[in-house]
Amino acid sequence: MDMRKNTLLNGTLYLLALAGTCVAQLRGLHTLEFICKPLLLLVLSSWFFFNSRRVGDRFTLLIQAGLFFSLLGDVALMLAYMDDFNFIVGLGAFFLAQLCYAIAFIVNIADVGGGEGILPPLLISAGVGTFAFFFGWDLMPHVEEGLGLPVSAYIVAISVMCMAAAFRWRRTYPRSFWMVLAGALLLVFSDSALALDRFRIPLRWSPLWIMVPYAAGQALIAGGALAHVLDPDNLRRRQALTT
Repeated sequence: MDMRKNTLLNGTLYLLALAGTCVAQLRGLHTLEFICKPLLLLVLSSWFFFNSRRVGDRFTLLIQAGLFFSLLGDVALMLAYMDDFNFIVGLGAFFLAQLCYAIAFIVNIADVGGGEGILPPLLISAGVGTFAFFFGWDLMPHVEEGLGLPVSAYIVAISVMCMAAAFRWRRTYPRSFWMVLAGALLLVFSDSALALDRFRIPLRWSPLWIMVPYAAGQALIAGGALAHVLDPDNLRRRQALTT
């Protein structure tokens, strides 16, 4: 068995990297964080790439791009204690990651088409939009000068990503839909905790509130994307279209 594709092995490495990152952040061990935090997305990106490369369509390439920009964002935020400019770089990288995820989900929706089952996505989107509006309204007065526009743009981007995930309802397999939607919501939770911790009030045990849902969210999005493209019915349909 190819170890690069092995879910158990890569999942174990992922959990160890997450544990190391949380311990490093809680204790201020920057060297350990420099090792463990980038390893999270490196492991996940590698696992996703080697499991999805035989498909290699726009959807998987966009998810891979989202993972790549997330890795850049992780590295930049890890260095924010040295220079606040790195926080802006990280925010920009995560902005691009959310756009890649959102476009991937929109590609999925466009490929399948149809307008059935519109009510659940609309309700979920309304909930996400309402939360984003009031969260941003409360947060903005506390955001440092010069960061208002980037933070606002990021709130919009992650909200759009989450709404796009919701509109995959009945346009993919149930397992893929629920995994991706849960992952998107966990990323919203993680980023909300990060914003509160930085701009509003310091959170006790903040690495656990930020990193654990972040790591779970990224893994669910990657796993849900694989469930979409590697489903046997989907693979048979692709084969039929190319023969």
